[in-house]
Amino acid sequence: MNQNIYLTGFMGAGKTSAAQGLARLLKRRFLDLDDLVARRLGMDIPQAFANLGEPAFRAAESAELRRVSRGQRLVVATGGGLAVDPANRQTMQGTGRVICLDSSLVGCRARLGQEGTAGRPLWQDPAALEALYASRRQAYADCHAALAVDGLDQTQVVEALAAAVLGRERFTASLGGQECPVEATCHGPQALAPLTAGRRVAVITDRNLARLHLPRYLTALGQPLVIEIAPGEGSKTLAKAQRLYQALLAGRIERGDLLVALGGGVVSDLAAFVASTYKRGMEFVIASTSLVGAVDAAIGGKTGVNLPQGKNVVGTFAQPALVALDLLALSTLPRAQIAEGLVEAYKTGLVASPELYDLVRGDLPALLNGDLPLLARAASLSGRAKAKVVSADYREKGLRRILNLGHTYGHALESFHRYRLSHGRAVAVGLMVAAALSAGRGLVPRELAREVAGDMARLLPRMPAWPEAQVAWEIMLNDKKNQGGRVLFVLLAGVGQPVCVEDVTPAELATALQMARDYLHG
Repeated sequence: MNQNIYLTGFMGAGKTSAAQGLARLLKRRFLDLDDLVARRLGMDIPQAFANLGEPAFRAAESAELRRVSRGQRLVVATGGGLAVDPANRQTMQGTGRVICLDSSLVGCRARLGQEGTAGRPLWQDPAALEALYASRRQAYADCHAALAVDGLDQTQVVEALAAAVLGRERFTASLGGQECPVEATCHGPQALAPLTAGRRVAVITDRNLARLHLPRYLTALGQPLVIEIAPGEGSKTLAKAQRLYQALLAGRIERGDLLVALGGGVVSDLAAFVASTYKRGMEFVIASTSLVGAVDAAIGGKTGVNLPQGKNVVGTFAQPALVALDLLALSTLPRAQIAEGLVEAYKTGLVASPELYDLVRGDLPALLNGDLPLLARAASLSGRAKAKVVSADYREKGLRRILNLGHTYGHALESFHRYRLSHGRAVAVGLMVAAALSAGRGLVPRELAREVAGDMARLLPRMPAWPEAQVAWEIMLNDKKNQGGRVLFVLLAGVGQPVCVEDVTPAELATALQMARDYLHG
């Protein structure tokens, strides 16, 4: 995840523009090696060749590469001749991922244009140019991946590079005896294509996501019925579900058609609920476009809408035919939404994946800045961890309850704020309270509770108002996880060691609330 990315290829392959675009998408720093060499030598590349000779220039180029290779998370456009030296290839391969932009000479000439080739004598000598091109092919082939760029526009090149960097992961969650494939991919629309071919499709998404992501999906989905909802938790109501039923009926959507939930946690919860109940159930898929969705809401087969008395009080268990975690969509998220997704990833790490917990804690600044390879890794680790838990306990009779760490008080907080407070912010407070309860019982050192409070403050600096213990308790008595009138809390005996308890008292909760506040402000 910390490795550099080096783009190689012949002059005119588009390395500089592709590296700039890739760096913007990945939220990483871009460097042009030719520019760095020219700056260090105090002259441009043609002058360096003319004044110093090629051997001296190549030595300076190799020295600059060695300096650059000591950095991390860089996207580097290299000069056309850099990869010819085996030592340079070894340096790049030892410190990063090398991707060759493979272009024909015709393609290179077209990219450079008449102005770009006019000042280069080599381009005026076709025989010498073809000989040089042929002599470098073997060196360019010594790479981690090669991308044929002829015929691709700039956006397509950058997205293909991102796919090469981020890769594709596929795993399954066993939901009620049915295997649900989960695919983390840069090619979300293509992942859906096998299920949409030859079928009528209805898409439920929110207005913001329709603008951001729907155009990418329309080719794969054909001419779908698109139903847009307002963004936010306020759309997760029975009234909104009824309006969606009516829209599906008006569109003549049948039970054998396919419903696509395109969005984050709110969209997937609501659309899956509608799919599982419309005409007694229709097949649906989830294309998750948010970090909250990727790390939590999209995986597990839960659906739900809210009532004034509580969150997700009405809902079903339903198995999607596919969950596609759209990694490219994560690049569009604002910092606040990234932070809220990281709260859920942090929670999953605390209960089920110490590796994920260490990733979020150790790389938090880069994650908050939107570093896409790190976000993709967090989504994959969290998705795998959750899939493992829900496969063992689909109906939440036992083990799956551990995923509710921070959610008992967190859901009460959302209800207290009448769902005008985002889920991630509420869970962040809930995690602090759960950690404080755990420390108060001596299950974990107080230092862990202090760390959790500090991490939540780094993620979400502005904390909402908290309901006092008795007010929260009245709300929590309606929590769907309760059994026998007892309020369920998930606590910690350590990282990766969740404990479910049903004997917390309002007085104990009040003490934990004060402890969490003290840690937060101390």
